[in-house]
Amino acid sequence: MARGREARRLLPKQSSARAATAAAAGTDSSSGSGSGIGSGNRSMSQQPQRTVEVTAMDTYGATSVHTITMPTHTSISTYGAMHSVKRQKSGSMGSAGSSAAATAASLKLSNWQTSFHLISFMAGSGLLCLPLALVEIDWCGLLLLMVAAIVSAYTSKLLTEALDVVRWSSGTQVSYSDLGYECFGRFGQYLTAILVHACFIISCTGYLGIASSCIAGITGLQTGTVLVLLSITVWFHVFIKSLKSLAVFSAVNVAIAFWIEAIIFGDAMYPLKQITLETSAFVLDTPDLSDASMAIKLAYSFSLLSSGFFCHAIIPTFYNTMEDHRQCSTIVSRNQLGVMTTLYLPICIITYAVYGATLQAPVFFNMRNAFVRNLAIVLYTIHLLLSYTVTLFPMQQMFENCLLRMPCGAIPTMQVLVQDDLSGGASSTQLELLIKLVCRTVLVLLTLFLAYFFTPSTLDVFAYMIVPTTMLSLVFPSIFYWKLCSVDAGYLDKLANGVVLVLAVASMCGSLTVVI
Repeated sequence: MARGREARRLLPKQSSARAATAAAAGTDSSSGSGSGIGSGNRSMSQQPQRTVEVTAMDTYGATSVHTITMPTHTSISTYGAMHSVKRQKSGSMGSAGSSAAATAASLKLSNWQTSFHLISFMAGSGLLCLPLALVEIDWCGLLLLMVAAIVSAYTSKLLTEALDVVRWSSGTQVSYSDLGYECFGRFGQYLTAILVHACFIISCTGYLGIASSCIAGITGLQTGTVLVLLSITVWFHVFIKSLKSLAVFSAVNVAIAFWIEAIIFGDAMYPLKQITLETSAFVLDTPDLSDASMAIKLAYSFSLLSSGFFCHAIIPTFYNTMEDHRQCSTIVSRNQLGVMTTLYLPICIITYAVYGATLQAPVFFNMRNAFVRNLAIVLYTIHLLLSYTVTLFPMQQMFENCLLRMPCGAIPTMQVLVQDDLSGGASSTQLELLIKLVCRTVLVLLTLFLAYFFTPSTLDVFAYMIVPTTMLSLVFPSIFYWKLCSVDAGYLDKLANGVVLVLAVASMCGSLTVVI
């Protein structure tokens, strides 16, 4: 594993513990042999010895084999005999701990469940808005889409490698802000945490605002009324205990995304000619780049396309909850490239080929058939609300951790179950459940009020997300990798890091000049 200057100071606590144990064992043996005035050492060296291999497993499933040498008369079962008395004295403590461990293991995400969450998070509002990039730079947007996917997959790999280093050193679960702390202290921790949680809040607010605008457009209801109804709908997700339970909704969301894609293809291919409306059925503000230079258009388009692959803010959450966190980098990269080839690329090609320069975002604004358009809007609204649930979940964890005084980066449901099993107190369980419901309700109300006062459109959401998305998906992964893993990094990795940083700064500055 590549470990840089910052990583070398992060010595693993497990190794330190083993060293301390070995030192203590050495001291005890030397003091014991000293009481025999030298004869003890000779007798120990002369008596027959045996070598035993002991396999240890840490809390994350990693195994290690240690070889120890002991006298033949010593029995390893002595350890169990000594501690059996303690287990008997503690009553049901042993069974409670094993039950809690089994429950914690049952809450881990499989690779498929992680994939469903990733696709649901990435293909949010950007599912039907990315084709807008082709309006500005023509078919070159397809090449830029591929570049954005490759860059995002690469920075995801850098981020997971940095997570590996900190997890290896601390032996605990790692959050995005932990990386900021290891590299830049408290300032880095607070800055990273603010950007991550701002990203979640802006995304959820945008989902509610866009969904309410779409439903209000086809029903004639007031936007505020629709917003309240949709907020009540998403409020019921507060009863979902864990990401594993939420994976069912993410799987449904993935199916809806492909259903929307099929509707777009069907509407565009029948008949195969220009079927766009002369005037759009909806009014949507889009940036006017007619007088902008090609560099500004490329920067804006790259930022827009990169937002479709943004999942870096939630990667640490999945990294900590996967059954095998070593598969995280592979799963994330595959899903980013898979979303590009199966969703984004086909939708961009067919919509721009049919609608051309009159293309709107979301693309169903161009559909002539009212029934098909309304069906696409309803499905898109459901898609946004399901993306809302998985996006808000890490924020809920953060608030619950603060109020329940859990370790940073821990999984709330696991910690609560462990504490409940050990304490056995029904009142404690009810209090924790009440705290969790209140936290989640407060966050839903916060997004409701923000969506009501700001009424964000797709352009507004993109504008607010430019800085958090660029920093979390391009800048921070490169910097954290450079600080933690640069010593053993190859020449190509260092060169790629520099290119990504330059590309991130250029695209962010160019996009800000457009939207401000």
